[in-house]
Amino acid sequence: MAESNTETAMVISRGTSFLDQLATFLADLRLRLAEPDPSLQRQLRLVWLDTAATAIANLSEPELVALQEQYGRLSPGEHRLPGFHTALSPAASALVLAASCCWDELVEGFAPAHGRPALHAVPLCLSLGRSLDSRLDKALEALLLAYELGARLGECYRVPPGEHVDGTWGTAVASLAAAVMLEIGSSGERRAVSAALCQMSRSLFAPVQEGASCRLLYPGLAASRGLDLAVAAAAGWRGSEALDHDPVLLALKAMPLDLAPRSSLAISGGYVKLLPGARHLHYAAEAARLWRQRHGPVRDLDSSPESLEGAGPIQVRTYPEAIHYCGQRAPANRIQAQFSLAFAVAASLRWGELHREQFTPEALGDAGLQALMRRIHLVAAAGESGRWAEVTLADARGHSQSTRVDGLPGDPSQPITEEARLAKARDLMEPVLGGGDSGALIEHWLEAAGSSPLWPLRAGCRRD
Repeated sequence: MAESNTETAMVISRGTSFLDQLATFLADLRLRLAEPDPSLQRQLRLVWLDTAATAIANLSEPELVALQEQYGRLSPGEHRLPGFHTALSPAASALVLAASCCWDELVEGFAPAHGRPALHAVPLCLSLGRSLDSRLDKALEALLLAYELGARLGECYRVPPGEHVDGTWGTAVASLAAAVMLEIGSSGERRAVSAALCQMSRSLFAPVQEGASCRLLYPGLAASRGLDLAVAAAAGWRGSEALDHDPVLLALKAMPLDLAPRSSLAISGGYVKLLPGARHLHYAAEAARLWRQRHGPVRDLDSSPESLEGAGPIQVRTYPEAIHYCGQRAPANRIQAQFSLAFAVAASLRWGELHREQFTPEALGDAGLQALMRRIHLVAAAGESGRWAEVTLADARGHSQSTRVDGLPGDPSQPITEEARLAKARDLMEPVLGGGDSGALIEHWLEAAGSSPLWPLRAGCRRD
């Protein structure tokens, strides 16, 4: 640990200060954005759409409606965003949207950062964009700058044992996104990021293990704090200008922060999630689905789950990080199930695939599912690179069959079609907004000119 911190301090001391590096980093991104690059523009819009769709998808869940009502008592707003049940202030709207993003764990992410930069940027941009009547291109600029900064911070951030990454470096992401949306200038952006790094949130993993709903608030609280810091930066308030050698920040880095230009952008290397739950579940879930597809349903499960108690084990071999974060053995609620390899494998074997609707008390109580989960044995296999999983089922006589998955549709190495991404957005938004408003939003965010308003009035934006 000490060697890593010393190395970091040496690298920074030989070069420019962090804030100067940040200024160059953001200026370079703006130059790239100014170049005619249809591929980058399309990727920005697709990441925006994916994140916005997950934010809208769950706004009618009773818990999120209750949260809106409580914020409506103290933080009422002028505009009611599509899908909302009440008009809220920008900060409250952003918090609710970010919590909704995490409801099914379907939002995209960037694997090298072990987190989701867009999760910490888009909800805030959606909220501020309506309050400020922002243009679409301003929101996409904020997304690009915030995403790339978040990717770099996530790469070097050392997630301590017992901590969840959401809401940590995401505070700096949110502060930068808000600063860009508020148009406070490059020096104001640096002040906001500096202040955010002085006040980064810390997010425990314990609520995930317990299934406590406060876990959903991590990115939203980062967004709320980021907005406050950006507003203060607009008023001239600043953070420290001597972050380069700060012992707390150095202790949080596993490697030196790299803000040097790169040939490829992080936003073009993220993954898209087609299955609910933490991404670490999906490789094992897909291996289990393929096993069932090749070998048929697990025998006698529907007629007599109890008969399987003496059957052989179900072994799940996968990379250690998956078990570290998703080792829940017997999930009792939706959040625990979203971080349970045992549940994901058992559900895929039981029903043939993993669905949002399976993370319910009724599904979790299914006798066949419970019998399968009791047979599952998790094995962390170090020494293999990448994300992968192997599922092996053995019968009482010791005969076994295995299925292995080394990649998934939606991974950078297996990109999905644009139509598949749009289908995901439609499936998420239509139950909340209806086909007309959701279709109008999808068309607008993908095809409208950058000079257009971020929120088209025809898509159900209302002034209350």
